[in-house]
Amino acid sequence: MDTAAKQKTRPSRRDKLGTSLISLSKCCPINEGNPEDCLLFQVRKLKPSARLKWFDGLTEEDQSFIAAYHHICLKVRLAENRIA
Repeated sequence: MDTAAKQKTRPSRRDKLGTSLISLSKCCPINEGNPEDCLLFQVRKLKPSARLKWFDGLTEEDQSFIAAYHHICLKVRLAENRIA
């Protein structure tokens, strides 16, 4: 398989971010709920088709920010649970 063919089958960074964010848009990975202090609180209230449309409108920079925010939140909440 040549390099061009490999690149076509490999998901882009934006595709990977999108897949991760679609999962996050369904529920919080910590408690499977929808915490009011989450960036995605209002988005999670939307119908799935409206959530997809909302995510499609985000820039890659916006998607990266949301992914990073949730990564940090996950680490902080897990650390808090170990302390408590």
